[in-house]
Amino acid sequence: MPHPLPELPSAHDAIDGLVYFPRMLGKIRLHAVGKLPQVYVPYLGDAPQFGGHVFDARCCRLLGVSYADLVAKTHELPTDAAVLEWARATGKNPTAEQTEIWSAYASKRGWRDDATPSMREWAVKLGADPDAVLTWFDGFDIDEGRKTPSDFKPESFPPGPVASAKPEKSPTVIPGLPSPYEKIDGVVYFPRMVTKIALAAAGKLPQEWIASCGYAGNDPAIAKNFDSLCCRFLGIDYAAIQAKVLAGETDPSVLLAWAFATSPRGARPSDEEITVWNAFMTKRGWRDPLYQRLAFRLDDSGYPAGAVAVMFDYIDIDEGRPVRG
Repeated sequence: MPHPLPELPSAHDAIDGLVYFPRMLGKIRLHAVGKLPQVYVPYLGDAPQFGGHVFDARCCRLLGVSYADLVAKTHELPTDAAVLEWARATGKNPTAEQTEIWSAYASKRGWRDDATPSMREWAVKLGADPDAVLTWFDGFDIDEGRKTPSDFKPESFPPGPVASAKPEKSPTVIPGLPSPYEKIDGVVYFPRMVTKIALAAAGKLPQEWIASCGYAGNDPAIAKNFDSLCCRFLGIDYAAIQAKVLAGETDPSVLLAWAFATSPRGARPSDEEITVWNAFMTKRGWRDPLYQRLAFRLDDSGYPAGAVAVMFDYIDIDEGRPVRG
């Protein structure tokens, strides 16, 4: 049954770019005065019975603070902003980009990931179309009365081949270039990035692609390209890995091990960090600012609007691969 909670912030609500945080503090306050429905209580905090996979636990791990300490500070400090300031001063203090990545992961959770089957079941229980209500955050808004199922329209992006609307436009097939979805040691995109470096050096990469490889100057578009995002996630400099490839090392597994070892953390990111980053990368273009760029690329290439949902899918169809979906 629905749980109308007008006092509880939406999971979409953000503070300093961090979604969900106001909601987590709102639940703490409601629970303290006995106004949080019992059905919410098992999902508070670390929730070990759910393997620590609930949003509270994930958000606390991002910030590097314990849930118990967060509860205490929520009761002690006057505002959400003050609690977040404490968390940043006490814990990991994620960068603006790390916050953006986590927020994208959290807000899109339930769509095209391991939680999708459960999300679809819940959407049906909410009386909603499971092709329209696609994320946990959407479900929370319906369940708590902020939105109704009719506020959401179906979205369908079936996998498979996508026909171009321009007969003269043929795929840019580059032998040996991996899909951006390809992984090495769990990390998406890295094999593609290092292969592009090798292909560019061999003169086998389209010239118009060269300017967008790596990152150059202060161009905001380049600063947010996939190469740049990958390098910052790993904590390495693009020029350094480019030098390794040009010196003859082209094995992605060897290069990734080197990247892990030479990064500031000196080790492989945690499985959770990789999961969050992979989700951010593979879902780019859906419900985020990159949507406009994706729409432009589709139109420019002659594909119908909405032919694919994310930029990784566009790259695949543009290079002659079927959509994975």
